[in-house]
This record gives sequence, C-alpha cells and structure tokens, in this order.
Amino acid sequence: MKKLLVLTLLVLTLLVAYAKTPKDTLVIAANTEIFITLDPAVCYETFAAAVVTAAYSGLTKIEPVNGVLTPVPELAERWEVSPDGTVWKFYLRKGLKFSNGDPLTAEDVVFSFRRVLKIRKSPAWLFEELGLTAENMEQTIYAEDAQTVVLKTKPLAANIVLSIIAPPWGGIVNKKLVLANEVNGDLGEAYLTDKSIGAGAGPYVVTEWKRREMITMEANPNYWRGQPPLKKIIIRDVPEETTQFLLVQRGDVDIAWNITTEQAAQLRESKPSNIRLVTTPEQSNEYIAMNVGWGPFKDERVRLAIKYAIDYDAIINSVMRGFAVLNQNFMPIGYFGYIELNPFKRDVAKAKQLLAEAGYPNGFEVELITSTTEIRRNEAVIVQANLAEIGIKANIVLMPSGEMYKKYRQQGHQMIIAGWGIDYPDPDALAKPFANYRVKQLAWRNMWYDDYAADLAEKAGVEQDSAKRAQLYKELQEYWIYKSPFVMLYQPVGFWAVSNDVVGFEKACEGYTLTFDFTKISKK
Repeated sequence: MKKLLVLTLLVLTLLVAYAKTPKDTLVIAANTEIFITLDPAVCYETFAAAVVTAAYSGLTKIEPVNGVLTPVPELAERWEVSPDGTVWKFYLRKGLKFSNGDPLTAEDVVFSFRRVLKIRKSPAWLFEELGLTAENMEQTIYAEDAQTVVLKTKPLAANIVLSIIAPPWGGIVNKKLVLANEVNGDLGEAYLTDKSIGAGAGPYVVTEWKRREMITMEANPNYWRGQPPLKKIIIRDVPEETTQFLLVQRGDVDIAWNITTEQAAQLRESKPSNIRLVTTPEQSNEYIAMNVGWGPFKDERVRLAIKYAIDYDAIINSVMRGFAVLNQNFMPIGYFGYIELNPFKRDVAKAKQLLAEAGYPNGFEVELITSTTEIRRNEAVIVQANLAEIGIKANIVLMPSGEMYKKYRQQGHQMIIAGWGIDYPDPDALAKPFANYRVKQLAWRNMWYDDYAADLAEKAGVEQDSAKRAQLYKELQEYWIYKSPFVMLYQPVGFWAVSNDVVGFEKACEGYTLTFDFTKISKK
C-alpha cells in the first residue's frame, strides 16, 4: 500500500511537471522589471512596446516584405501624399471599432497624435522629427472628415513618415474613453498605464497588469482583421533567467524570453525534443568610435588602421558566442537601401603600415572607455589586445553607462565601445546619427565634421524617388565605410527558448526589437 502511494505521488508529480499550457493560451516567462507603462504616448521600452503594439493598432504597421522591414496599411486602407512629400491624407477603413465596440474615427487619430505631443514623454521627439509639434498641431494634424486624416509634415521620404506613425507611439486610443478617465488634465495617462480595455483597436486587450507578477492579454473581439489564433497571452514575471529556462523545459511556460547567452548556446547544441532556439537579427549595432578631434585620430589612416587591427570573428564567436552577425555597415540587414559591406578583416601588417604612413610607426597611447557590462568588458579586452599588436596601448576605463554617455555627449572621450538602438526602420534613422554631424548625434560626438557625408544623408532623407534614394544611400555607405571614425563590430542577434508546441514564433519575431507580431503565433 505504501509503495503504491509513493508510485501514485510520483506519477502525479511528473504529470504536473510536464503539463502543457492550454492550446489557446500562450504563457511567457519574462523579467518585466523594465515595464513602466503601457500608454502608447509614453512607453519606450522594447518588450513593453511589443505589448503596446498588440493592444493599439496604428494607421500603418511594420511588416517584413521580401526581407525588408516595411510600413504597410493597417487602420488606414490607403493614403495619398503631395509630390513634395509634405501633405498626407490617410483614408480609414470603414467599420473600425475599439475593443469595447466604440467606433474609431479620424477624430480619434487626431486626438492620439496630438496627445503624444501634449504629453511630451519619450516618444514625442519622433513626431517632432516629422515637423509636428505641440505649437503647430492644430494646423498640421486634423480630420478632413470622419474617415480622413490629414498630416502636414516636413519634406521627407515617404518611408520615414509611414514608419514613424506605426505603433507603439502611433497607436490610436479611444478619445471618448480616455477623456472620460482623465484626472487633473493628464489626458488619461494614469488610466492607460496598466490597462487597455476599450482604449485600443489592436488584436489584443490588456485586461490586467499586476506589477512584478503577471500581465494578461485577451483577444479583441472587435479587431478588424478578425480574432487572432490565441485567445489569451499571459506574461509571468520571472526575473531569473535560470528559472525561465527551467520552466520552458518543464512545459510550465511556452516561451522563456530572457535566457542567457550560455543557455542559448546550450540549446543550440543539444537540440532537445520539446523546445527549440529561435533567433533573429536585432535592430541595433555595436561599434567602436574614435574622436576625430583628438591627436592621432585626426589622421584618416590611423582610423583605417584600427579597422584592420580588430579581430571581428573573435568578438562575435568568443564574446557573443555566435549570437551576432558580422555587419560593418551603419545600416542593419533588412532595411531599404542596405548593401552588404564587410571589407575589413584582421590584417596586422596592413594596420602597421597605415600607422607608419601616418607618422606613428611605434603606435601611441589612448584611453578606451566603455560601460561596466560583462559583454563590453570582454569586448574591450579583445580590442586592447588587438591594438597592442600594432603598437597602440589602450588603457581601458570602465564607467557606469550614465557617466560614460555623459562624457561621450560632451565629446570628452578619445575612444569608446558603445551600441546604438534604432528607433524606426528606415535608413534615415542611421544615416542621421552616424553620418550627419549637423544633427549633433554620433558623428558630432566624434567631431567628424564631414560635409560630403552630411549632405548625402540629408538628400537621401528627403528624396521622394525610391530608386534615386537607394542610390544616394549606396554612395553614402561606400564612402562612410572607409572615411568614418566608426568601427562597426556586429549586429546583435536576439534569442528565445520556445516550446515546440508554439507555431509561428519565427515569423512573429522578425524585426525585433522594433516590432513583434503576436498575431502570427498559434499552438499545436
């Protein structure tokens, strides 16, 4: 009898341990500490933005089309733009509704866009990039009729405008509901912080958010495309990566969102029967930058020598364990106008020759600053060793990120290892910071005052003809790769541990960290 009881308990334990999650429900284990708000006018954190995008549809959405991240119609079924790219008319689909059944009209779109500018939190600068401001919004954002929205922007390439107005910050909110829940003129910001019931028109509704515990989303019965395959999505707060990994292995959750590089490598090699590793190139890049206003880096040949001195493969394979893509271009793979340019391989002899030609046959000493994260520390050690082989003594200085970027923004560095996250999927989002010193971002921080590069970046940003625009970016990329003070190390690869019961996650994550599409996921 005792043996039978023990055996029964063992069987029950195994059944519980390996019980599958419901077929119509996706359960994600993730660290939700980064979640601050789910208000589309305020949210600016990557994973939280994926939830916001699920809850709030925009006029457009970002979709991979033939391998290129492209804005496509969503709430707007079509649009027209003036020849100079300044006057836009968006025509809404008929019969659109918010999740509570309220009709969605052009007035809701106008209210939502103006609300971003009035609240003026992190996303607002993107609308301001279009020339839309709190001061001019009455004249630049308005409804022509119930189905037609008009935007009057700066002259910009169409892809820039259509990309920026996509969710999350371009998500449309229910004007009537938001104003009914306004407190002390906050435009419903407090109300939308942790819920979206009735407020959005996306495929899902955020029904509950218990901080540090759980976020629950349910299918929107009024979504214009029809209900998505999954009825419910639950994000469980699990701060520890090891616990996340254990839960997905046991079948208690369908996805471990935050596994470590070591766990991802283990999964890649072991290939277990019940879970798989899913990867996708992220929308960011890692780079070394040299301050052109400092000593030896004033000479283009010295900067070129650094590019030939670096062991890119060692950084990708050793530091990143292979979870990165060699991309020496400022533009990520999968963008309009991208051309593959990877001309630099470690060539010590060539690097030494360039240094000698520049008048530094015995090298020099330089301060190399970076942040205190493990990845950056390890990258800095490899770079230091690579530079030592060509006679350059790099003194590594580790700083908290805030301190490092403060120094960087003041042009106070000599050499730095840093990264750049991309805000919208258009080459303009990279050409401006990396090539145009006039916008006072990365090129300016490194004192690279190159008018040819800046002019190309500006011309491409306003060119209305796609073929001509692609040619301008081709010229810029081919010039930049050799002339700029940037050494692009890699484009990171994101990864997840996913149950084999989950279908379509590979499609859903394309374009992450800029977009994530939960509607592409179903379960066996």
